[in-house]
Amino acid sequence: MPTYLALHKHTEEGAQTITQLPERLERATQLAHSMDCEVEYYLTNGQYDSAVVVDAPDERTAKQLALSVTSTGTVTTEFQRAFHESELEDLTAGIPEP
Repeated sequence: MPTYLALHKHTEEGAQTITQLPERLERATQLAHSMDCEVEYYLTNGQYDSAVVVDAPDERTAKQLALSVTSTGTVTTEFQRAFHESELEDLTAGIPEP
């Protein structure tokens, strides 16, 4: 399955209701599982409040999950495809020499 990285920042509403974060995370995890996705959630220091590694069956499903989570109004999301180290050889094969 392709892997994606979601970088979240709490909105004002998300920050004001931060004690509800465990419940929100549980709902998001259940949603992900219902969409045949696997997620790993990390709280982070710095520019983002959390990072979520998402393994999804395809890009459409992954994006739908990200849109659903963002629609709660408690986070903003930057969402991108992430390539595992095991994919590097295939990715770099065929790159023309400069």
